Amino acid sequence: MAKNNQTVLVLTLLITASLIGIFAVLGWIGYSLTRFKSENKSPGSTNLVNTTTTTNPSSLKQVEITTARNVDYSQLQKYLQSKDWQKADRETYLRMLDVAGTKAQAEGAIAKDEMNALSCVDLKTIDRLWSTASDGKLGFSAQEKILREQKNDYRKMYDAVGWQTLTGEWLIQWNYNQQTKRYEYKPGKEPNFKSFPPGHLPTVERGYNFDVSLDAALTRCGI
Repeated sequence: MAKNNQTVLVLTLLITASLIGIFAVLGWIGYSLTRFKSENKSPGSTNLVNTTTTTNPSSLKQVEITTARNVDYSQLQKYLQSKDWQKADRETYLRMLDVAGTKAQAEGAIAKDEMNALSCVDLKTIDRLWSTASDGKLGFSAQEKILREQKNDYRKMYDAVGWQTLTGEWLIQWNYNQQTKRYEYKPGKEPNFKSFPPGHLPTVERGYNFDVSLDAALTRCGI
C-alpha cells in the first residue's frame, strides 16, 4: 500500500510539473507575439499621401512661422495638423492673396507686379508647414524637386503631380466667382484630397502663364 501511494505521488508530481511547463511555454509564446505585433505595426502607407501620414502633431507646432506681411497662419497650421488637406489648400490660396498685397486681395488673383514682389519669408513659412505636415511629400519645395527631376519640363511635372495629362488635358481647373472675387474649383475638376501623388498640393497659382509665375518667385526665393 505504501509503495502504491509513493507511485501515485510521483505521477502527480510529474503531471503537475508538465502542466507548469506547458503554461510557461504558452505564456512565453503569447508575450512574443504581442511584442512582435507592437514592434512591427505599420504607421500608414507611404505610397500615396493621405490622411494617415506619420507626422507627429507636436512637430507642426514647432515649425518656425515668420511673416513679412503680418499674415496669420494659425488656421493653416490647424488644418494641416488635422490632415484636412482640402481646407488647408483653400486656406493657402487665401493667405497667398494676403502675402501678395491689396490688388490680389481685391481681385482674388496675383498680378505680375505683386507676384514679382512676393515675400520669400512668407513663401518659406507656407512651404515649411506643408512639408512638415506631409513628411516632405507636399508643398512648394516638393513640387520644385519634382520639376527638377523632370529636367524642368513643366508638362511632365504637371503630369507627375496629377494636375494635367501628358496629352494636355487639365485634371484640375478653376472658375472665377464674380460675386466673391475668388477662384473656385470646377465641379469634377477638384484635386484628389484623399489619396494623391507627392507634390499634388497646394495647387495655388498654377498654369502656363509664366509672365505671372509662382515658379519664378519660388526660384527667386531659393525654394
